[in-house]
Amino acid sequence: MTEFDTHEKVASLVPHKGHMHLLDRVLAYNFENAEIETEVDITDKSMFYEESYGGVPVWIGFEYMAQSVSAMTGLVGLETHTPPQMGFILSVTNFRSEKNVFPVGSTVRIWVRQTVRMDMAVTFEGKIFIGNELVVSATMNTIEVDDPKKALGV
Repeated sequence: MTEFDTHEKVASLVPHKGHMHLLDRVLAYNFENAEIETEVDITDKSMFYEESYGGVPVWIGFEYMAQSVSAMTGLVGLETHTPPQMGFILSVTNFRSEKNVFPVGSTVRIWVRQTVRMDMAVTFEGKIFIGNELVVSATMNTIEVDDPKKALGV
């Protein structure tokens, strides 16, 4: 798939703009299995780059997962010709990491799959790889809302 093979093209799928738009590519997605694979290239220009670490701290992985979910929602919206639902992370659980940092020069591959949907509450399993090495895994509990301002009481 090459339709969303650049940072700029992926930007059309997610509400994150400017420096907060982190994904570089969508590699694959499967609506039937509710899963997506994306990539982020780690450079010294990455939003959360820490010079003292020589890369991006792995705890940023949950944001890579969240933006991958957002990209999948954007793809569903394109497919169904409906505006994508807005979502909020309620919690990140079972976070495990095998490294402390995503090093400069690496490309991280993010895989996310929806595992549970109960009305507006949605749970996702996420994994992040460098090459074939599993570096991070986590579960994200989210909520989808029709009107973000109303949901936040604004």
